Amino acid sequence: MNVNKINKSSDFIKTLNGINTSDTPIWLMRQAGRYLPEYRKIRKEAGSFLNLCMNPKLSAEVTLQPLERFDLDAAIIFSDILTIPMACNRDLKFIENEGPSLKPIEKESEIFDLQLKNNSVLEPVYECLNIVKSQLNPDKSLIGFAGGPFTIAAYMIEGRGSNDFSKCVSFFNNYEKTFLKLLKKLEIFISNHLIKQIEAGAEAVQIFESHARIAAQKNKFREFCIEPNNNIIKNIKKKYPHIPIIGFPRNVDALYPDYVKNVNIDCLSVDQNINIKKLLDNLIINKGRNICFQGNLDPEILLHGGNNLINSTKNILEKFSSVNHIFNLGHGVIKETPVKNIDLLIKTIREWKK
Repeated sequence: MNVNKINKSSDFIKTLNGINTSDTPIWLMRQAGRYLPEYRKIRKEAGSFLNLCMNPKLSAEVTLQPLERFDLDAAIIFSDILTIPMACNRDLKFIENEGPSLKPIEKESEIFDLQLKNNSVLEPVYECLNIVKSQLNPDKSLIGFAGGPFTIAAYMIEGRGSNDFSKCVSFFNNYEKTFLKLLKKLEIFISNHLIKQIEAGAEAVQIFESHARIAAQKNKFREFCIEPNNNIIKNIKKKYPHIPIIGFPRNVDALYPDYVKNVNIDCLSVDQNINIKKLLDNLIINKGRNICFQGNLDPEILLHGGNNLINSTKNILEKFSSVNHIFNLGHGVIKETPVKNIDLLIKTIREWKK
């Protein structure tokens, strides 16, 4: 793909580039997923989540499903952040109702020897992007993504998802220099992965630093999240300066402004727990950069719907009305969410005027 052929007239890209639009763009994290009956049908056909991710034709189909049903502004490629460890030949499987499980890193030597050897694991992502780009309506945008280095490292050491990632914390407390070496390697792998996604058709990319909270709680947010994320962005911008980049260091609360000031993102995605007014006031007082914001409806509110959904949506739109804003959730769509609630959310956003 010619990466200069980006739909600069779409509200999504305009907003990312700091241009005011009359309508607020919207897309949803996990907008392609188990809450959709058409997704469940394809998932059954694929046989497993990983099979679905590794099949470009089927993953392209599920990427496009939400846009065929809803008036969304962007598609996000259907993949998983743990394709990077897979490409490093770390065994990965997804256990039903439990989530990812991979062979954990237990020794420093495993980090010293770590290489991204299996590019065939990542090729389906780029093929999927090519397919989606060729079929996507021209007024819609296409988003690529990757996990942040800290989040991927946490999974690689823990071996699975966790509330406290105690194994990972113990590892970086005991072997911080080696842990930083792991982050540095992941920086390179992730940078290259995102660049290839851009070359395959992504018009914007998002870095999911989903477990940044763990680093923040241990006073390692700058070393483990800010610096690696900014290095990835430098690598991308060096080659494709016009591609907007969204950063999502989830659940870091008071440290969001620090991230904005020190990471060269075009847009900050925030979770549902943040105080929007306090965040914006902090950035104005401290002369933070003029960037776009994304978020931050609680997925539980979307799950339950009704008047609370309408009022909460309007409240978020109002609070972000003074800045460039893309509507999204504070995390992914919950699998039990009724489709009618997505319809109600989008209707509320489309009827609201800045």
